[in-house]
Amino acid sequence: MPVIRKIMPTELPQYRAHLLRLDRADRYARFTGTLSDEAVKRHCAAIDWGRTVLLGAFEDGLLRGAVELCGDRILWPEQAEFGISVESVLQGKGVGSTLVRRILTVARNRGIHQVHMMCLAENVRMRALARRFGGRLALDCGEITSLFELPPPNQFSIALEALEDGASAFNSILSGNAILSRLPAARHERLAA
Repeated sequence: MPVIRKIMPTELPQYRAHLLRLDRADRYARFTGTLSDEAVKRHCAAIDWGRTVLLGAFEDGLLRGAVELCGDRILWPEQAEFGISVESVLQGKGVGSTLVRRILTVARNRGIHQVHMMCLAENVRMRALARRFGGRLALDCGEITSLFELPPPNQFSIALEALEDGASAFNSILSGNAILSRLPAARHERLAA
């Protein structure tokens, strides 16, 4: 299983590269429509880190899946939406489920009561994920809108997020050490210095 952790603003180039690596069908599914490389770059450049939380799935140090939670406290004081993308090499391995579960906890702990997710009607995997986590699905003009109703945060949800953040940091360190151990000795010494 890849390392699932929050993506930092300094890692925006990795997120952009991940979205650009999505094949045509996966990019279409992520953005519920066709998006050019330039549009993907504009999307990434426009991310407001003050109202967005990104979680990523890292495999061998490379971002291969992500979920983007975005809310606007002025327009949607207790609501947010998320979009998820998983590269084909990790699809069907539970990465999407883990990302959705974790982002719903993050949203809950930020006082968000309703989370919206949109997907294409033919996106069977996303519809199944929405149902698995209690999303109410509605069809609207060929798109499915899922609404997740979240309870208020409590000490258990806050502890769960903190525990998962700590485990993610530890696993990232272990994963980094594993990557370094596979590099040739000369390159390893340069990276370690």
